[in-house]
Amino acid sequence: ANSVEGVAEANWDVDKKKIDVSFDETKTDVMSIHKAIAASGYDTEKVAGDLEAYKNLPGCCKYDHEMEMNQQVK
Repeated sequence: ANSVEGVAEANWDVDKKKIDVSFDETKTDVMSIHKAIAASGYDTEKVAGDLEAYKNLPGCCKYDHEMEMNQQVK
């Protein structure tokens, strides 16, 4: 999410399994952020993660794909 132009801040809470994203709505939109997260291999509530990118993640960063997403966009 941090790579998207207009994203001011993106913080992943490991314990809560939640990402908080602050962004400038004049420079990007929610779907662009979802797509960027998915491109890195992670599913979001709106876009499935890229499977090849997911396969290349370190073992510590992989997760159960059936896990419910807990996301809030600011």
